[in-house]
Amino acid sequence: MNVLNAIKVWSYSGAPRSVFDVAREYFAKRPLARLLSTFLCSLIIVIRPFSRLGGPSAFLVLALKELVFGVQENLAQQLELTVLNILGALIGIGVSTLAKYIASLAGRDTAGARATCAVFLILISFVAGIVKSRLVRLQLSTRISCFISVWLLTTNVGVSSHVLEDSGNFLWITLSAAILCLVSLVAMLLILRGSTTNFETETAATFALLEQCLSSSLYRVGARETKMPYSHYRQLHSQLLQRSIKLNESYSQAAFELRVGRLSLHSIHPFVGIVEHLRRELALYEHVSHVHHDSIFVITIEPPALTLAHAILDAMKTVEQLIAITFRQRESTRETPQSAHAVSGSQKAAVHAAERHLKVARDHMREVLKHVFDQVDMQQRAEGRHAHLPKEIFDCSVAAIALLQMAQEMGSALEVAENVASLYEDSPTRLWYPHMNLQWLGVPPHPFIADDTGDVLFASGGMAEEDVMDLGADERLTFTEARQGLAERAFSFTLVKGRALPAGGLSVRYKTHSATTSRTDLQMNEAKPWTWKYWSGVISMLWSTDRMLRVRVWLSKRHRALQHSSHWRHGLKNAIGVAVLTFPAFMPEGSAGRDWFQSFRGQWMTISYLWVLETNTGATWRTGYLRLIGTVLGAVYGYVASIIVGTNPYGLVAMVTAFDIPITWIILKTSVTPLAVPASVAVPPILMAPYISPDPSTSALKLAIIRAVMIAAGIVAALVVNSLLFPRHCRVLFLSDTSRTLGLLSSLYLTLSHDMFRVHRARIHEERRKTLKLELQIRSALYRLSALVKTMHDELSLLPKPLRHYRQVITTMQKLLDLMTGLRKIRENIPRKETVANVFKERREFMSCVCITLFACQHAFRAREPLPQFLPSARHAFANLEAHVQECIRRAREDDPHALGLSLVYAFAEQEVMQNVVDTLEELLEVTGRLFGTSAWLTHESHFSRTSTMEEGDHGWYSTFKWEEE
Repeated sequence: MNVLNAIKVWSYSGAPRSVFDVAREYFAKRPLARLLSTFLCSLIIVIRPFSRLGGPSAFLVLALKELVFGVQENLAQQLELTVLNILGALIGIGVSTLAKYIASLAGRDTAGARATCAVFLILISFVAGIVKSRLVRLQLSTRISCFISVWLLTTNVGVSSHVLEDSGNFLWITLSAAILCLVSLVAMLLILRGSTTNFETETAATFALLEQCLSSSLYRVGARETKMPYSHYRQLHSQLLQRSIKLNESYSQAAFELRVGRLSLHSIHPFVGIVEHLRRELALYEHVSHVHHDSIFVITIEPPALTLAHAILDAMKTVEQLIAITFRQRESTRETPQSAHAVSGSQKAAVHAAERHLKVARDHMREVLKHVFDQVDMQQRAEGRHAHLPKEIFDCSVAAIALLQMAQEMGSALEVAENVASLYEDSPTRLWYPHMNLQWLGVPPHPFIADDTGDVLFASGGMAEEDVMDLGADERLTFTEARQGLAERAFSFTLVKGRALPAGGLSVRYKTHSATTSRTDLQMNEAKPWTWKYWSGVISMLWSTDRMLRVRVWLSKRHRALQHSSHWRHGLKNAIGVAVLTFPAFMPEGSAGRDWFQSFRGQWMTISYLWVLETNTGATWRTGYLRLIGTVLGAVYGYVASIIVGTNPYGLVAMVTAFDIPITWIILKTSVTPLAVPASVAVPPILMAPYISPDPSTSALKLAIIRAVMIAAGIVAALVVNSLLFPRHCRVLFLSDTSRTLGLLSSLYLTLSHDMFRVHRARIHEERRKTLKLELQIRSALYRLSALVKTMHDELSLLPKPLRHYRQVITTMQKLLDLMTGLRKIRENIPRKETVANVFKERREFMSCVCITLFACQHAFRAREPLPQFLPSARHAFANLEAHVQECIRRAREDDPHALGLSLVYAFAEQEVMQNVVDTLEELLEVTGRLFGTSAWLTHESHFSRTSTMEEGDHGWYSTFKWEEE
């Protein structure tokens, strides 16, 4: 097994590749399909019978090919891209045609015609901006709608003869680009056949990586022969975390795609959750220190632990092989029922053998753990000591429990694998369709970062999902404030009719205040009907009725949603930019602005603005400066190529196709795709426009400069608008989301503690669902934070940002999440009397210290304010709790030497995990203090500062000032 692991490590670390492997990578189906699509698009542009169908803008086929319909990795993605973006184009063509028809009724180039086209264009841009921000999967669809609308509505305004002609031209342009890209990919797929999806391959590779991580962690329980450098161990676990995140993302993409095969990807979807659970159990090994192998505890549990670990490794290997065999597309498409039955039978036999081996090893491990402390007690009594238990007992308890949990997860994985083998045997090869829903629309494609978390309202008990929150919403009432305000005023008149106040823990003093106010106001309302007191009382009573209150609450929510929604703000920025940039196009005919817009083709300026404008400033700056560089490169190449080939059709096709070779390499093999796309888009207007619509008065140099200037102007406009109008800086988003994530972590810990102190566990299923939902929300939040840190690097700033500290914050919160998940599983089996009921006071103090620490860090990130100098010490509270728990356990073992059994191992594992929680919280306080400082009142200048700070451990206080002392 060690040789196998060494081979795997060598293969993952980058073994030398053959020339054939390199050639296969660079001459794969997608690069060749991209080159073929560029060649075909150029060909139909230079062939007159075809290019006439596109009118004077036929060269835009190449622009749409690059911007919207670019060749994807597989047929499913290409079909999805084609259908969505053609629908977006048809919507843009339809609405723009309607606008041009209405404008033509007002007359040629009249004020009414220009106003109609301008209003429609602004509305289209506004709606497209909202949809682009809200439904990330439709970003390209909304952009192509705006692309076509800009061209249609800014040319031939009010000319009735051009309404259908212009729309027909753009319909041909759109369909040509879409169909040629699709045909190119299909042709390459027929020549170079390959897998249609990568999710199953990534799943199998993730199980292989799990094998490596577990093999590298075996020395934590005494496997001396598998030791490796700690740096390599951390690298493997970091890769596993990234693969776990990517696996979930890959399924989100693959589940909504067309594919051909015997099995649906949904059949192996449970492996996504199992992989994450296994990763979290392996993460517990990170906190386990090296153990002493002469300990009776280690000597006792080492053999069964190694046997169980090897059984888990065998189960992982079995699952990996089953996925690879059952999802082999090229062989399975021509498989006969007999061969499928043989494959299924062999895989089922392997699964059953792995299940038996795993069950025997797990049961043996449990039996050993039940009685291991009997031997430990005997050794301690023989040595005549009852001292504090050594640390290796706690470390090995965590490792042993983690192995048991992994065995349980692999048991579930083998059950899923058996079901997959049965389905493989019974299912024929078929076409699997995606399920279209709003979730599908919200899944972001790979090039986009979904950093918009929506608005969230903080309530006293956690998060209120039905409400929303933005970064600038500090002036709004919280949920609790609004509820108390309703109690003080709105319900004062309704109590006289016996209607109760709303539920939710309102205090008695508000009920008394409301009833007293009601009687007083009713006495005042005994005035005459023609007096002001009478009508003001009537209005007040109507204003506070139950129906009116529901309407007021509903209107308040809608107002907050509209006022602080980032989606509406992005739509507004989209519309404002389009309105300003296209304003010259709607000036009267013959005006200087109108002539300038038409001669300089100002549409490129607007389109460039639409493509650069992102939902946050960091992404906009990155896209902006890369597109600016790419535009200059494309303009230079277009000018040089136009000098070389002029209007020769063969030369035009050759030069455009040749330029696509480096463009394809940049797009597919580098991370600077925004640089390559505008470079490719800038070439066709310079090379192809003189061929389609010759203009002797415009030289090639002038044309190249004009195109580059127009595209650059749109880029600069997007940067200015996104930086000045409703700016959404990644740093602000990061700090706010970090505060929100810390609040979720605090809610998760409170939920775990609440479940532990619950006497009647009737609602355990509901609590478990709440806990799992919180864990999922935290995991998603951490993924968004990582994406924000990557984008933050591109934001313009006079001072550098502490990105290393931001990454450390994310890593620390990930550790906390893994530890809390481990606590949830461990606490299901701890002895509650000895570890909970008898130490309630100590548990309460420790839980309070953890919550206060999380709250202090949450407030520091939310308010950007320093931490208090002294906080209740979670380490001191844990030491007190640990001493009392061990004392209760010792008494129970004295009364019955065989008491507790396996639950005792869980108790010690819980203590070790809580110790790791304390360490991680102090890491969080350290990095928070480094970022925001400390509000210190006891400093070096104080005479008693040293003495006082040295005594903080005895009094249970933790100083955050010591990092400023360095």
